[in-house]
Amino acid sequence: MKFQKTTLISLIRSSIIAGLYFALTVFLAPISFGAIQIRISEALVVLPYSFPEAIFGVTLGCFLSNLFSPFGPIDWVFGTFLTLISALFTYLIGKKKLKKYLAPLPPIIFNALGVSFYVVTLATLNTKLGLIDAFKYSFEHFARKPYLFGVLTIGIGEAISTYLLGLPLLYALERRLKE
Repeated sequence: MKFQKTTLISLIRSSIIAGLYFALTVFLAPISFGAIQIRISEALVVLPYSFPEAIFGVTLGCFLSNLFSPFGPIDWVFGTFLTLISALFTYLIGKKKLKKYLAPLPPIIFNALGVSFYVVTLATLNTKLGLIDAFKYSFEHFARKPYLFGVLTIGIGEAISTYLLGLPLLYALERRLKE
């Protein structure tokens, strides 16, 4: 009976996290998508540090919210994948009992590097290049200013979401659930 109760609680938590991620992203869409973004919902990606069920919740929430992304299927696939990888690495930081302040690093690093790459790549599509040429162009200009600008702005947005919002949320939830 305890296993069923634990499973049900995990399912409920995961569902709540998915719903919150989706609602925050879509409601705040003007600041949730683009080369300059502060995706407030990314605060939830630090939760796998203490709550493994959050991995599925943030991944599902990200996928559903990315269905509204101006970047289309590329964001559905790669944005969701980057969130999944970020959540898994955050979980591993918690599982290895590393310092809690490290929990935000995976979403910052993976999103700053990954999302910036495909945002720059998609921007090059607007330069009348073919799809293959656009990807080749992005690889050739990987370290140029547009990519670095994206890394900087998305990284700062992620840091705001995960450190200023996510860590305090994680501490508060842990305290509350210990009571």
